[in-house]
Amino acid sequence: MGRHENPIDPRSGPLARFAHELRELRRSAGSPSYQELARRTHFAASTLAACVSGSRLPSASVLAAYVTACGGDADEWELRRRATRVQLHEYERGAVGGETPEAATVRTAEAVASGEGAPGLRPATGPATGPGAAPAGPDTVSVTRRRRTRRLAVQLRLAVVLLVLATCTASQSLGRGPSSDLADWLDPRSDIPGPYRAVIVEAGTMCPVPQISPALVAAMLKVESDFDPHLHDSVKDEYGIARWTPRVLRYYLPEDQQDRVPVPPFDAEESILAMGRMLCALAPQLEGVAGDPVLNLAAAYRTAAFVVQKENGIPARIRPYTAEVRAHLMRYAPEKKACLPYPTTESSYPAPCP
Repeated sequence: MGRHENPIDPRSGPLARFAHELRELRRSAGSPSYQELARRTHFAASTLAACVSGSRLPSASVLAAYVTACGGDADEWELRRRATRVQLHEYERGAVGGETPEAATVRTAEAVASGEGAPGLRPATGPATGPGAAPAGPDTVSVTRRRRTRRLAVQLRLAVVLLVLATCTASQSLGRGPSSDLADWLDPRSDIPGPYRAVIVEAGTMCPVPQISPALVAAMLKVESDFDPHLHDSVKDEYGIARWTPRVLRYYLPEDQQDRVPVPPFDAEESILAMGRMLCALAPQLEGVAGDPVLNLAAAYRTAAFVVQKENGIPARIRPYTAEVRAHLMRYAPEKKACLPYPTTESSYPAPCP
């Protein structure tokens, strides 16, 4: 018998509402057990169950796996996840005057729906009129207005999300950018091959996780293969610049390439981007594990997340590997020692913000 889930009140906040909706999606799929969902995906049952715990937002990769296994639309749910992240930020910060952000959103939408308007928005039109239109009584107007209010509230929330995403894209569009931008992330004097620098920056900045950085990705590639895209280790079944095992790489390729196990040789750039995706997926699974979160990530990549979880840190046999990673990470830090783009309190990355 499956473990009983703690009840969640969807009215208690954006995070609880998102978790509640994910639970409803699983129920609509016939309430498969988390062990069954784990068999359908490449994530552990405990990781999938954490998706709906209401304690934190799931990562993009975990959410996509959960939703797809439940027959949902991964793209739609990713948009909802991003919207919830924005709502969480506003919800926790609170609005001026004690009004919650959601109440402010609904209030603005109601003003628009009632014809008062809002800055930058046209007044809403009234109920349909003309031949064949039913007379609009007080109840009909009230229902119409409520529906319009809900639609406008959703549109306003999505507008906020798009604005935030556009701002993030404009400020972090470093991948494949000019070399002057890349120097903000990697020491230009290091031995990182020039052709791979842009994609390493892209892989190291694809998710807002403080312990993941271009320097970490470069350091791991150095230790894994010495940047050799032709590495071929048939004994360990590991290939290419990131030493991917084919059956594992499959799940970190673009979605349209996941229908079959890839066959080596592997494209170097695709392998590097897949490493970034895997690090983003591993990070939330290692929250609360003792030790340096940066090196815990490297250890989980070399072994598995559950191994690092079980040891509550880096296993002894992996420490020589993580020591090498850290040494190279220090060398690959940007020359100007620029700050991390995300707040962090504990990291091996040698560029703390002042």
